[in-house]
Amino acid sequence: MEVDSIRRVMLTLTILAVALGVGLRVQAFVRGPSFWIDEAMLALNVVHKPIPELLQPLDLNQGAPVGYLVASKLMMRGFGNSESTFRVISLVAGLAGLLVFARFTHAALPEGAARLGTSLFAVSPYLVSYSAEFKQYELDAALAIGLLHAARPVWLGTATFGRQVWLALAGMLAVWFSHPAVFILAGVGVAIGVEALRTGERRVILGRALLGAAWAASFAVCWLGFTRKLGMNSYLLDYWAGQFAPLPPTRPGDFAWIAHHCLELFDKPGGFASSEFGAGGLAAFCWCLGVAALRKEERALLIALTLPLMLVFLASGLKKYPFAGRLMLFAVPLLLVLVARGAAVLMERVRGLSVALPVLVVGLLLLPGVAECWWHVKEPLHAEEAREVVRKLESLHAPGEPVYVYYGAVPAFAYYAWPGPIPREDVTLGAENRGGDPRRFLEEFRPMLATPRAWVVIAHRQKAEEAAIRAYLDAAGECVEVVRGRDATLYRYESRTLLGRR
Repeated sequence: MEVDSIRRVMLTLTILAVALGVGLRVQAFVRGPSFWIDEAMLALNVVHKPIPELLQPLDLNQGAPVGYLVASKLMMRGFGNSESTFRVISLVAGLAGLLVFARFTHAALPEGAARLGTSLFAVSPYLVSYSAEFKQYELDAALAIGLLHAARPVWLGTATFGRQVWLALAGMLAVWFSHPAVFILAGVGVAIGVEALRTGERRVILGRALLGAAWAASFAVCWLGFTRKLGMNSYLLDYWAGQFAPLPPTRPGDFAWIAHHCLELFDKPGGFASSEFGAGGLAAFCWCLGVAALRKEERALLIALTLPLMLVFLASGLKKYPFAGRLMLFAVPLLLVLVARGAAVLMERVRGLSVALPVLVVGLLLLPGVAECWWHVKEPLHAEEAREVVRKLESLHAPGEPVYVYYGAVPAFAYYAWPGPIPREDVTLGAENRGGDPRRFLEEFRPMLATPRAWVVIAHRQKAEEAAIRAYLDAAGECVEVVRGRDATLYRYESRTLLGRR
């Protein structure tokens, strides 16, 4: 009776979690917040560049798979230039990823583990948030689980010829739409190859070799023609400098870096931590139990789930792929499969002590994601209401009044304000100055201090820099109006009084 009760609880939680996961993804998309700085920079490239130029290094230090860029351009041509048009690919990827993950886990894992894994995926906060952003990371995660789902029948030896052809084509296309897809294909390829060698059949081994060769050829063309250039961007290399693994580790700090970043995967982007509660340690322990379980049950699956993480870590040491943050979102499905399998093992071991302990394990693993998703319902992960600030400026600005746009607000301003009623000659766009001399801001907006009225637009703010800008402006005039949004502000300054005193 106790076992049946637990199964009913798990089934109910799974159904509720999937429904909640679909609702959260749709809600995040329908809400339609302003583009934040990274989205705006990528959108500017897609809007203003023809398709051939999207195959070249992008402006504004942006990088995205060429297939994703071309698909976004075609979506814009077909459905118009809007936030929802650009974000719909991520929404479809988010919903499809949830469905495929549920099917994969129910085919590959015991019932309890499959239901828990599906629930964890449904309320994984970063998978939810990136399903409503114009960035490629949600597609990375969806393709990762999609390739695993398509490949498993092949290494099990149950795939039809048509299924194998489909897997070959899917892998060849995936590397054009997702940078980390190559790591997934490497893990899948090794898993398939190991199982092929165990059969000892030359026909099977040859077929698997041809499959891997097709993937490798497609990746080589993509890498040599396009992706390789992204690794030469000095700005991006500097930006991610602290996220490249110290290989080989030689100092105590190097080992601490490795331990910290490996555990941090479970918090972010793994989703096992919120601002008030964290279960990253428990998730990591369950992951280890999952590794031990799959080592006995299905080694090919274990290879496909763990080898990509090893390879991306090696690539990080070679400074080819940062091992942190949103760039690791593709690994979340892999982590969750093993966490769910290990949690099922843990629940089985503690069930004899108390019927409440398995429920407690489930609750501890789900609570951080649910809490963080609830927080993101109230405020998006990257909340920058630049659109609202620009619209307010358009309604109040008069021709001839100077407008200074802080460099963090430039991408969103350029996307939302032009074409529009604000003349370009009235606008001064601030230059990148992060970590630089704040007196540079004064040089940029000094000419507008002699005018009766001036406007300042700030978004993606850095508090110290905004304080420096305000100090300069307050010394020259008087702030008479402030329009505030989330991480975006519009200031109106009047300098007539101060000029009269002079």
